[in-house]
This record gives sequence, C-alpha cells and structure tokens, in this order.
Amino acid sequence: MALGLRPAGGPGRRLAGRAREARDAMTEISVKTKLWGLIAIMLLLIISVGTVGFISLDRGAADLKEFVHQDEALQNLTSRVHLNIIQLRRFEKDYFLNIGNPEKQQEYLLKYQEIDAAMPQLMGNVAILARGDVHLTKDLQAKVAALPALYADYRGGFYDTVLRLKNDSNLTPQQANVLMAKFKADIPVLEADMTAVAEAVDRMEQQVSARAVKRAWEARMLIAITVLAAIVLAGLLGAALYRSISRAIFREGVRRMSHRI
Repeated sequence: MALGLRPAGGPGRRLAGRAREARDAMTEISVKTKLWGLIAIMLLLIISVGTVGFISLDRGAADLKEFVHQDEALQNLTSRVHLNIIQLRRFEKDYFLNIGNPEKQQEYLLKYQEIDAAMPQLMGNVAILARGDVHLTKDLQAKVAALPALYADYRGGFYDTVLRLKNDSNLTPQQANVLMAKFKADIPVLEADMTAVAEAVDRMEQQVSARAVKRAWEARMLIAITVLAAIVLAGLLGAALYRSISRAIFREGVRRMSHRI
C-alpha cells in the first residue's frame, strides 16, 4: 500500500457528504419559505381587496339605511298627515253644508271622527322623527314641533262649533263658517309647514340617492384598482420567486454535477 493515501470512505468524504446534505436542506427550506411567503402575501392581498370592498359598500349602505329609517319614514308620515287634513277639511265643510239634515251631518261627523282619532298619534310621530332627523334644518324641526298644537286648535274649534250647532238649530252654514274662521286660520299655516317638510324630504331623497350612486361608483373603481394592483403585485412576486427558485435549483444542479466530476 502506497504511503499517504486515505481510504475511500474516510472522514473527509463523510464530512463532504454531510455538507452537501446540509446545503440541500437549506435550499429546500429556502424554497419552502419563499413559497409560503408568496401564499401569505396573496392571502393578504385577497383580504385587502375584501376589506376595501366592504368598507366602500358599507358607506353607501349606511346612507341608504339612514334614509330608510329617517327620511323615508318622515316622508310617508308627512304625506299621510297631509292627506288626512285634506279629508278632514272636506268632511268639515260637508257637515256645515248639511245643516238641517241630521242624518247627513252624523254621517260626515263619524267620518271626521274616524280620521281625527288617528291624528294625534300621527302628528306626534312626525314631530319625533323630525326632531331626530339630522338632515332637517332647525327651522323646519321647530315648525314640525308646532304642528300638533296647531292641529289641536283646529280640531278643538271644530268640535266647539259642532256643539254650538246642536245647541242652536237656527245657525246657518255661513254662520258656522264664521265661527270656524279663527280656527281655520291655523290650517293654511299647518299645510304650508307640512308642504315645506315634504319638499325638504324630497330634496334629501334626491341628495341621498345621488350620493349613494356616487359612492357605489367610487367603490367599484376602488375595488377595480385594488384588484388590478393585487394582480400586478402577485405577478411581480411570482416572477421574482420563480427566478429565485430557478437560480437556486440551477446552482444546486451545477454544484452536484461539479461534485460528480
């Protein structure tokens, strides 16, 4: 045996093998880490797109909810009260025009009382909604707050006149209208205030609708931009990861070939 030669399976060979195994393990760990990193980034991008979409759409939904719970409810009640007042005025006139015809008078009085029974609650609800509606001006809120008192004066005057007609059968329709004149003065004010509230609510409806449409468009644009940015970023990250993995695999392949040679 020649002097100075090491056996083929000596310690140096084993150390070199362990070094290669360590490098292979590090290469595998590096590739796995990059893959998991890309997956994590993609998940973050997906969550970001969802978050942007949710926030954008929620802003528009908040406007619509506010409109439905405040403005639309106030608009419906205002329209109902206005219609009821028109009907009450009609039955009031019919009652006075039928002086001398008790049956007809009773018929119109019952119709008047049927509508009147619901009015205090309706007027109170209108006042409550107007007080809590952030879109109404302070002036309109004050006018709505005064409506129940105006209506109470009118209905009180009507029932007072009805009582006087029952006690004095000689009163004519013209005289009854004179008796009602001071109470009827509240009706034009009440109707004008109701009209002002209805017009204000209509304007608010148009503004809320326009704002909702604008925010929906903004949400679509924001989501589209976010999605496009996510796709571009994902493509860049994927390309960078592909090059990194390819280089790592190529270097490992070259190293192994060099070792074999």
